[in-house]
Amino acid sequence: MGVLLKFILVGVLVYYVFKSAVRLFLPFLGKKFEEKINQAGQPYQKIKKEGEVTIQKKKNTSKPIDKDLGEYTEYEDV
Repeated sequence: MGVLLKFILVGVLVYYVFKSAVRLFLPFLGKKFEEKINQAGQPYQKIKKEGEVTIQKKKNTSKPIDKDLGEYTEYEDV
């Protein structure tokens, strides 16, 4: 009976120590993670002047149409 009680008390103690450690270190780890994300994204950010407009075009990735592929049939709407 004494071993079971000792096991339960140690388990509860470990649970509360782990819970307290997570509360203390999780905000610190979150800030470090956020800093790494921001540092990784900085090279892609360009500083723009106020009122500056940029237009980005997509590259044409569609395949050219082969004219010898199949037949073309004209039709009229009735």
